[in-house]
Amino acid sequence: MDSGSSHHAFAIVAITVFALGLRHGADPDHLAAIDNMTRNSLRRHPGASRFIGTLFAGGHSLMVLAIALCVGLLGSRFASHSQLLETIGTWVSIVVLFALAALNLAALGRRRGADRPAGLRSALLPRRLRHAESAYAAIPVGLLFGLGFDTSSQVAAYALALAGGGVAAAVAIGAVFCLGMAATDTLDSLLVYRLCAQRGGEIAQVTRHWIVAVTVLALGVGLFELAQALGWQPPIPDLAVSAILVAALLAVFGWTLFSTSQGISRLRKNPRTVRLERHARACKEVAREHTGGCL
Repeated sequence: MDSGSSHHAFAIVAITVFALGLRHGADPDHLAAIDNMTRNSLRRHPGASRFIGTLFAGGHSLMVLAIALCVGLLGSRFASHSQLLETIGTWVSIVVLFALAALNLAALGRRRGADRPAGLRSALLPRRLRHAESAYAAIPVGLLFGLGFDTSSQVAAYALALAGGGVAAAVAIGAVFCLGMAATDTLDSLLVYRLCAQRGGEIAQVTRHWIVAVTVLALGVGLFELAQALGWQPPIPDLAVSAILVAALLAVFGWTLFSTSQGISRLRKNPRTVRLERHARACKEVAREHTGGCL
């Protein structure tokens, strides 16, 4: 194979793996964990909390790259068990998705409602990590998420099927996968930061809709994976399914951002809000005069 053909083949593989990384970042358990950590760190690290998803993906990537490296070094040994690993990983993923959907449905059914999506893996974390207010706690949390068997089996399967053997190729596959995952996870934390930074009843309603979207996503992906595990062959390739999933998530992101913008705009136009803002500015001017302009 000449150099041009080799580069073309790698580009196709890279696009495929990047899409799979985007899909992995859209995992509802990722969304729930990033949501929780963004809210926890908002007061202590308001700037860094916007990029909780990036920090989470960084910790997760350490484990993904370690797995890819192991596959590259022990490719022949992994290859003989790749089908078994993929099957076990699929069933673990199905159980996690349905359990996560059940947790969120229960939260939505409570009288007081829910203010954030529930995550299954997050509930299994040590309490100090689960309630940590430091934005940088997202790095070890992401690392621990990478220990999940479904993640390990997915990365191993991709590295074996797409890299064709070799350490450098396997690590490159892992790195491209991580880039896709980081893109989706970062978008998630930016969205949650936008929700948390604004206040008001309408924003709370939008947050509830976001929880519903995560629940529907978990049920949809879980049912799709269950159907495949039971022998159903989808009429479209897996890459197209990944594209549809990510597009749906981006549509929810866009709708949520638009809804918060509309709610904030209406809130600012409210006469009572305008009067309160004017009163606050007047009080500040009086205080500045009495302190010689030091405020």
